[in-house]
Amino acid sequence: MHNHPLIRSGKVRRKRGYGVKLLQDLPRNPRYSILLEPVWAIPGTIVLFYAPLYMKEAGLSDIEIGLINSVNLYFAFIFQLFAGSITNKLGRKRTTLIFDLVAWSVPMFIWAFSHNFWLFLIAYLLNATSKFVTVSFNCLIIEDVEEHKRSRVFGILNMIITAAGVLTPIAGVVIADFGIVPTLASIYFVGGILMTAMFFIRNRYTDETEVGKELMGMHSQTKVLHSLASSLRLFGRSFYKRKLFPIILITVLSNLILQLNFFQVIFFKEQLKFDDRVISFIPVVTALTVMLLYLVIIPRLKQRSEEKYVGFSILLSTIGAVLFLLIPVGNIAMLFLTLIVLAAGNFILQTYRDSLLMNRLGTHEKADMFSAVQTVMTLTAIPSGYLTGLLYHHHPVLLFSVILALYIILMVIMLFLPDPQKHTQVIETYKNM
Repeated sequence: MHNHPLIRSGKVRRKRGYGVKLLQDLPRNPRYSILLEPVWAIPGTIVLFYAPLYMKEAGLSDIEIGLINSVNLYFAFIFQLFAGSITNKLGRKRTTLIFDLVAWSVPMFIWAFSHNFWLFLIAYLLNATSKFVTVSFNCLIIEDVEEHKRSRVFGILNMIITAAGVLTPIAGVVIADFGIVPTLASIYFVGGILMTAMFFIRNRYTDETEVGKELMGMHSQTKVLHSLASSLRLFGRSFYKRKLFPIILITVLSNLILQLNFFQVIFFKEQLKFDDRVISFIPVVTALTVMLLYLVIIPRLKQRSEEKYVGFSILLSTIGAVLFLLIPVGNIAMLFLTLIVLAAGNFILQTYRDSLLMNRLGTHEKADMFSAVQTVMTLTAIPSGYLTGLLYHHHPVLLFSVILALYIILMVIMLFLPDPQKHTQVIETYKNM
């Protein structure tokens, strides 16, 4: 999925506009991708937020929802195995277009008419091919960007996706009047049209990266299975790299937490008794928190290493996980306080975690290594869908206690991150293999 920055250039010149300042020194690919991202983010954020409630309203049980999530993750794992090799063979630009259409355009139209377990299952199976896009899109927007600007690119994209949540109250009002199923079905259908147009427009205004062109030539005659074997050998070497292994663990476990949070919105409605109107403001609180962080607070902070920001974000997220378990039934103030802390922690973590990982990978190994890391993330998350359904069905609080435990483990792993003053790319190039 799509699936998500320190401004290092000093003071911002207000006369030129903050938005212009953020994008003016970025290459063509990230600049156009950022400008077009709202077209995906607005419908995507709304439907993904309400997806669990949409499936429940359509008649699916907690176990069926968890099973669909696990099947989606299982096939995502299979696709992820080949994501790096396919991206190198077809190129970043072409891979992104093909699998955006397969993973989002087609499923959006299926979801619009889904009314039973099997239609939801088919849509989520197709959506699993988004793993190809996870690799190709990240390479497309990052490879031609200077290293110190990459966290800014990730930060802006994460902010756009989160900021789209300010529109969820509109959906909440419509849902309150017309119901979840007809409202979401309409958003899925219109969103499918908008996303499809956006994918073709973005493809028109982006270029294949220089590294992508080089690797397409290198892999033009290489069989996909052979390329996969090379990718896995390269990934195996990373376990012996003390500087990279903790970063991989942080990436994998933080993604697992994201998967386990799938039932969060159902918990708010069923266990904490918040109505649809209150729930619709949850993404707004998250969005405003992220925008305040990115536009006001972070630019005024002293420049720190990515490791420092990742550590701070994990601490903040752990505090948020504790507060989550303490929310009294129906207490809106406590709910919003918890959401603010979690939103800040998750935004900073996703922004600097991804930048940290990409900056530690070798120039020619980004697609293969990022794909391999994503493969492990998906493999770890496969049982989480069904397990999440079982834990929530047995005792909802137990599920979120497990999430807190994982954050504590992340805090321990942070102690093993290497000294940021001595970091280098930790995976060598193909020429040295």
